[in-house]
Amino acid sequence: MNKLKLTVTLLLSVLVLSCRSSITHDLDLAEAYLAIAPDSSLAILEGMDRRTIHRHEDLARYALLKSAAMDKNYRDVTSDSLIRVALDYYEKTRNEKYRMLSWYYEGIILKNAQEYTSAAVALEESLRLSLHVGDPLYSGLIHRNMASLFNSTNNNEEAIRHMQNAIHYFDVAGQQRYKAFAEMSLATLLANSEEFSGALQLIRSIRKQNSDPILQDYCNLREASVLVKQDTLPSRALSLFMSVPLRLFSVMDYSYYALAYEMMQQPDSAQLWMERGYSLCKDLPDSASLDYMRSRIELKRNNYQEAYILIDHAASIQDSLTRILLRQSISAAQRDYYRNETALQEERVKGLSQRYVFTIIITLLILSTLVLLSAFHARKKDRQLKDQMADLVLRGRMMDQLQKDNAHLVGSLFSEKVDHLDTLCGRYFQEEDYQQKESIYKEIKRLVSLLRKDPELYAVLQRDLDRYCNMIMSRLRAQVPRIKGENLQLITLFFAGFSYEIVQLLLNKSSIASLKTARTRLRKEILDAKAPDAELFLKMLEMKSGRRPLQMKT
Repeated sequence: MNKLKLTVTLLLSVLVLSCRSSITHDLDLAEAYLAIAPDSSLAILEGMDRRTIHRHEDLARYALLKSAAMDKNYRDVTSDSLIRVALDYYEKTRNEKYRMLSWYYEGIILKNAQEYTSAAVALEESLRLSLHVGDPLYSGLIHRNMASLFNSTNNNEEAIRHMQNAIHYFDVAGQQRYKAFAEMSLATLLANSEEFSGALQLIRSIRKQNSDPILQDYCNLREASVLVKQDTLPSRALSLFMSVPLRLFSVMDYSYYALAYEMMQQPDSAQLWMERGYSLCKDLPDSASLDYMRSRIELKRNNYQEAYILIDHAASIQDSLTRILLRQSISAAQRDYYRNETALQEERVKGLSQRYVFTIIITLLILSTLVLLSAFHARKKDRQLKDQMADLVLRGRMMDQLQKDNAHLVGSLFSEKVDHLDTLCGRYFQEEDYQQKESIYKEIKRLVSLLRKDPELYAVLQRDLDRYCNMIMSRLRAQVPRIKGENLQLITLFFAGFSYEIVQLLLNKSSIASLKTARTRLRKEILDAKAPDAELFLKMLEMKSGRRPLQMKT
């Protein structure tokens, strides 16, 4: 019986070691193929059964390699559930290279998901680690992705700076092909900033220094786009576009091609290429960019009304994207604040405990000194105690300052209440089902009732306006003292930029027309008061609204 147990134990041990050896071998092979044949690397990883990987180290490595393989195979992943497995593990180890790669792919995935603020934080951490590890290739790749991120958020200046850094690190790493493509991207960014001569000079330098046919095609494509942006040499631009295979065209390249045809007075061809560009749009930013390019075509055709509509549509999309980015920034600031606050609480508890023990020790030393040493030594210890107490006071002041600094990270959350109400109003008019419409109506009534009964509603909003709009409410009360009571509430809501519908609901007004009349009256009172900041008050008073008012029984 004992021999049977021993045999079974040995067999199980051999089986476990064999499985572990097989998993390690597959991971090693996938990592070896990652740089030279990423499709083979991904095939190996997809052929592995994740349920059979039990060791945390193997699972983290599998998660990291698969995330990298999917990125290198141009699969734009938007969920970070897999890479978080690697990140959580490598954050607790000393493997700085894998930790750097985990943060790098976390940043790329968040960028794909348009979580730009969080993506920037992840890429900055990856960059810090890459500089510490001393890997110039990944430093270049990180800067290149940072440039792409800032380009997506219309921060062209930062995008140019990061792309220049990427070129530098690719050069240090001896990666001339990476460097050439980064220079191509830099030329595009320069053209976006209307630095056309610098962009053309850079493109021609790349063409001269590289004989790679693909690079030559990209040089032709980029030069043609710059010429169109510059509104010069349309015939040369068309010739360059025609020399490039369509598989290398981006969505915007189709629009530049169309504009080149329009410049050559071939409207049918321009329409054809613009339609091809629209068919390849992946998201709203692509659509907005094409709308802007199409507006330039309509301007050349003297269709001013159509051009205005296109520009207005592109601007509205850009405005919505900016709002999303601001919301992400506020959320990130709130998250960092609460993290810092938790860390401060832990430090306080730890510091109190240490100070308690330290105080006991010092007290015993003082007592011993008073007994054993002379008055000279007693005075010396007393001076030391005073220095320590002064240091504690200084540390306390520093901690108070940290708390104040953290408090500034928190934005005003008041607008979320009315944002939700505004969303419900929109849904009410779009909903076609009667029962759903009635349910939304009841919810709107409930929210309006709660907001009206909130005694702190306008006090909080006025305080926030003072905090974030240069003390505008305090200045208004001082310079235009006639505005009081309901008029003060009304102008507070106007200053905050709430829509007519929200103001109508909160103040229980009968119509939008009455609000417009009230705003005209407030404008006259400001002008009559001859307030020094009248121009600022009138600017803040302006409010635009395109939604129908929601008529409610209250």
